[in-house]
Formats: sequence, structure tokens, C-alpha cells
Amino acid sequence: MKTKNIFKTLTFAMLMPTMLLTTACSNEDDVANTSNMTNKGYALPVTVNVTRQADGATRASFDGSKLNFSAGDQLYVEGSESSAGLFSGTLTWQSGGTFSGTITTDNVYSGTADELFTAAVSNGYVQATLLPNGYGTYGFFEFSKGSLVWEYNNAFATSKATAIEQFSYEFANTYSSGFALAPQSAILNFTITGLTPNASNVAVSLTDGVLSNVSGNVTTDGDGTATFAVGVHEYTDLNGLSLTVGGNAITLVSSSTSAAAGKIYNITRSKVTDLSTLTSNYTAQNGETLTGELDVANYPVKISIAAGATVTLDNVTINGVHNNSYKWAGITCLGDATIILKDGTTNTVRAFNSYYPGLQAGPAGTTLTIQGSTGKLIANCSNYTYPAGAGIGAARNEECGNIVIEGGDITATGGYAGIGGAYGSAVMGSGTCGDITITGGTVTARAGDYSAGIGGGRGAYGSCGNITISGGTVTAISKAINTAAIGTGDGSTCTSVTITTGITNLTMTNSHSSVTGIVSNFLNATAVNANTTPITTMLSTSVTDATITTGMASAGFATLYDGDAKTWTVTKK
Repeated sequence: MKTKNIFKTLTFAMLMPTMLLTTACSNEDDVANTSNMTNKGYALPVTVNVTRQADGATRASFDGSKLNFSAGDQLYVEGSESSAGLFSGTLTWQSGGTFSGTITTDNVYSGTADELFTAAVSNGYVQATLLPNGYGTYGFFEFSKGSLVWEYNNAFATSKATAIEQFSYEFANTYSSGFALAPQSAILNFTITGLTPNASNVAVSLTDGVLSNVSGNVTTDGDGTATFAVGVHEYTDLNGLSLTVGGNAITLVSSSTSAAAGKIYNITRSKVTDLSTLTSNYTAQNGETLTGELDVANYPVKISIAAGATVTLDNVTINGVHNNSYKWAGITCLGDATIILKDGTTNTVRAFNSYYPGLQAGPAGTTLTIQGSTGKLIANCSNYTYPAGAGIGAARNEECGNIVIEGGDITATGGYAGIGGAYGSAVMGSGTCGDITITGGTVTARAGDYSAGIGGGRGAYGSCGNITISGGTVTAISKAINTAAIGTGDGSTCTSVTITTGITNLTMTNSHSSVTGIVSNFLNATAVNANTTPITTMLSTSVTDATITTGMASAGFATLYDGDAKTWTVTKK
């Protein structure tokens, strides 16, 4: 018997403490009780009924049929009985739950197979193991010196279905008018995201440091996702497993500490990249998690998010320091992107150049979506004396697409708009922004010079599209005359401003000394929607400070204008 897997030794030791597994398989269909010269034993014809448990890790439940055996399935039977001696043989599936074939015994045995198996339960042992069709391809089951052994180091498959079929290791060690198979393994079905898209021969290694060392290769899809499955012995400590995929260590933490036989564990994890380890420009892929602090002093590299990717930020710190050689944002979106702020984390991003934002949205026509609950994002333009990018949005002379904020605790400080446009020109290029939509979260946007807190940057080439605020707690701050807290910057435009009754609190500040009124300095926009939403109706360009306050009250909001603080607050009653 193969002994390099301790579990194998223990299992057989419990079943047959005084027996040696030195049986041989018969390839002959000799008549019962006649001498088999080839195997030096005696042939006994067998027809037996086999059932299996419909549980979480057998083909039975996976395919929805309790007796879903298939052509090519075999049943290996071995054991010992006082008069027959050692016996073994391989039976072939016929139909339903019926297997038939021949076993050989060491000694002449005059009874039937049913009598032999029944007697073996009380004065020896008997064990039946399912050998699924194609088992020889995977090397999980092997015959060594006439005995069946199994090797968990070979229990790797690129699909869940194959792993369930090949590695469930179903066997029975009792007999009662047939064999009732039960699984002895657990199946770990992995989905790993955040890897390089469309990569082949990606190496996978899973080890517990003691017994198992499973390895194989996978191919990632266009999103950088790899799927594979392995079989592990029951009682395997799931928290003690170490997984690497493509050279990346994947963190595995499970609420279960011991694998249960017959159970499928569906495990989805993402590649986690520690920014402190990066020494060159890096693009995060779909499903990836970024963590750690970028070593900007020694490796001021560009961090990007691939087009179409969803990336999680987990306590990220990128404190870019202005340098004309590093013309990029703290994080740059290359196309549509979704950023998830992990709960309980604080993530700080700052540009590496005065022209760039802390977080740069993708090109025109794309959308940056920010999601979260208790996670924080602090996005700042460059620390240069005269920063010229947004906090979140456009760079100077580089327009951006749409920005959607659905949740999280977000603070954005720009050289121009806090969230939105920057600055540009006909010659050098536009610094405009697309639509800005806020549906939830706690959002604070601080403008730099000549710009809105949320909205347009400076000049016609720093304009923005539609601004819609329909939820959350929002604070917008500007500090220049001819700018709005929400809306336009100095010389820029925005297509529309819509604020609905879904908001929790809205605070708008314009700290310039010349600010005197609500409409002209907090929500000035080239065009302001006038639709049926009560708050928005009040925000038309023809209303006065008095009528807008009255309208807010009728819509269920309390308003407070503090002329000394230059702040207008709208709070849901």
C-alpha cells in the first residue's frame, strides 16, 4: 500500500488492523470455485446492487439523480474472510445500480458472493470503492502491487463537475444485500478574480504544509478570472491551506475549520496586490483588491485600473508628490471602472503632478462608479502650490467621462473642481467632465480656484454635464466669486442641476467675501432643470432666495442660510 498520504494509512488501519493489502485483480471470467492459475486464486462471479448518498459532493446530487452511474464506471471490491482469505476484483456498471464481474479469492470458496461479503463484515472486512469512468486520466486512484491506493496530490481539475465526479472518493465498508457508497472527500471549488486576462498555463498550488500538495494549470478568461476545483480529505483544516495562483498568494479564511466529507465549498477570492511591493507601473484587473502604501519616494509608479474592471480598495495610500516627470493621477481609470471601498478602511490618493486629479475618471463616454458603506476615500489633487486638476474627475487638458457615487465616505479636494472638471483650452485640450450623479453616501467636495465644489472647473473647457443629487449627505464648497458650490465654475457651464427629495442633507458653502445670495452663489448654472420634483422646481433661474426657501419647506425640508458663514444648509425634516 502506498503510504505517503497519512490519511490513507489511517483509513486502512482502522478497517483492517491485522491485514496486508497484497491482493491481485483478475482479468479472467473463470467459473466459480475453479483454480485461476494466472492470479493464483479462485474466481467468483458477482452481481451486486450499489446505492449512493444524494449529498452535497457526489455526482448523485450534482446531477440530480440518486443512481446516476454512467457507462465506464467500475466498482473495486476487496476484503478478507476467514475461509476465503483475501479477495478482490473490479466490477463493471450494467444499468441502474447493478454492477457485475468477477472477484478472486485466495482460497476455494463454496458460497455465493452475497454470502462472502456478508461473512466478511463479521469475521474480516470488505470495502467497495467507486472508480468513475476515466479515473485513470487523473491519477487520483491507482493500483500499486495489486491494491487500490488514492493520491490527493493529483486531485486537481479545471472544472467543478470533473472534481465532483473524480475526487469525491465514494466507498462503503459494510454490506447488507448490497453496497451503500458514501463520499470520503470534500470538494473545494475556487473562483479567483483579479488575474491577468486571457492568460494560459497559470500555475496553481494548494498545500496544507503536511499532507497535500496539489498543483495544476489554468487559463483565465477575458475578465482575468480563473476557476478550478480540488478534492481534499475530510477533516482537512481549511484555515491551514496555502493557495498561490500565478505566483500570487491568495488569502483563504473560512468559517469552517475542518472539511466535511461530501460537502462542496464554493470559495471566491480576489487577487490582493500590496502596493508597497510594486516597483513599476501597474494596472489592476477586474476583481482585484489593492492594499498597502505605495513607496512613492523610491518607486513613484503609475497605478491604473483596467477598462471595465471592478477593483476594491483596502486601506490604500498613494501620496503622490508633484514632479513634472510623473504626469499621472493618484489612480487612473483607463475606461469604465467600479471602485469598491472596503468597509472600515481609509483610502488616500493624491496626484503626482499638478495637472492631475487624485482619482482620474476614464475618458469621455466612460463611467467611474464609486461604491461603499463605511469605507472612506480621500482624493486630492497635487500638493503643488498651484494645482490644476480636480479632486475626482478631470485633469488639466484631459477630459473625463461620467462620475457616479453610490456610497462610501468620500472627500475630494481639487485644484479646480472638487468633483468634476478642471481646465483646458482649444489648443492644449479640454478639461471637461461628463455627468455627475450622487445617489448615496457622505460626500464632501472642496473646490480650488475658479471652480465649483461639484461641477464645472475653470473656463469653457472645464465645463460639466448634468448634475444629479438624489441621495446621501452632500457638502459642496467653493471659494470664488462667479462660482457655485454646485454647478458652474468661473466661465464654465453645466448642462443641468437636479436635486431631488431623496437627499438626507445638503450643505453648500461659498466663502468668497462678495457672496450675498442663495441662487446666485450656491446653485448658479447655465441651465437648471425645472421638472415636477418639488426641490428641483424651486431651483429655476427665475426664482428668488425667498421663494426657494418657501419651496424647500413645502417639500419637507428645513433650510438655513448663514450669511456670516456663507453657507446654505438643506435638511430633511
